[in-house]
Order: sequence, then C-alpha cells, then structure tokens
Amino acid sequence: MLPDLKTPLLWVLGLGLVAALATAGIERTRAAGARADLASEKADRAKDNTARAMAALADLQRVLALVANHAKTQQENVNAFETRLKVLADRGRAIAADRDRVRKQYDDFAARDRDQAATDPAACQRVADRSAVLAAMAARSRELLEGGRLLVEGRDNEVQLLLDTVSNDRALFAPP
Repeated sequence: MLPDLKTPLLWVLGLGLVAALATAGIERTRAAGARADLASEKADRAKDNTARAMAALADLQRVLALVANHAKTQQENVNAFETRLKVLADRGRAIAADRDRVRKQYDDFAARDRDQAATDPAACQRVADRSAVLAAMAARSRELLEGGRLLVEGRDNEVQLLLDTVSNDRALFAPP
C-alpha cells in the first residue's frame, strides 16, 4: 500500500501558508514602519522649512529696518547740508554788504584826502593817490579773503555731507 500523500502535502501547504502569512505580516510591519519614518521625516523637513522661512523673515525685517534708518539718516544729512548752504548764502550776502560799506568808507576817505590836498597840491596829491590805491587794494583784499573763506566753508560743507553719506552707507552694509 502506498503511503497517504495527502497528509504531508497538507502539512507542507499549511506550513507554506503560515510562512507566507508571516512574511506578509513582517512586510506589512516594515511598510508601516517605513511610512512612520517617512511621516516623521516629512514633519522634520516641514519644521526645518518653517525655521528657515522664519529666519528669512527676521532677516528681511532687519534689512528693511536698516534701509529705513539709512534713508532717514540720509535725509537728515541732506537737510543739514541745505541748512548750512543757506547759512553760507546769508553770510555771503552779509559779507557783500560789509564789503560795499568798507569800499564806500575807503572811497570817502580818499575823497576827503583829495579835498584836503587842494591846499598843498604837490605833497597832498601823493597822499591822495596813495590813499586811493590803498583803499582799492584793501577793499579787494577783504573781498578776496571773505570769498575764500566762503569757498572753503562751502567745500567743508560738501565734504561733511559726503563723509556723513559714506558713514551712513557703511552702517547700512555693516554685518549684523
């Protein structure tokens, strides 16, 4: 008689089925673990992206504050420059009036010398000529001196504006 092959075959099939189910369970557990790892990684990436976005926003706010402060300081520098220019222009007008007054005083002095020189023509004519020349030279010297002062102060004003601008620009580009 032949041995009954059905029973060992059923046992082998049963063991194969159990092994297949165990393998499927293991794979399913691995897949669930991989999905959990992937979800965790996605959450970590989202946190990193949020942190980077917040850092970029903070940096943008800092830069905007720096630019606004730079613009405000630059406007203050320009306003101060224009104020100093107005002061210099006013001083220039005052100097011109003073120059005209001194020139008139020298002219009056020279005219008085010429009038007095009428009594002693030879000696007094030299004094009158000399005083007229001195008056013209003094007036011209004063005019040149005051003009030079205004020119130097105007250049100083421009240099100060440029220095303030450079300082302001350096502050804008300074590392945080």
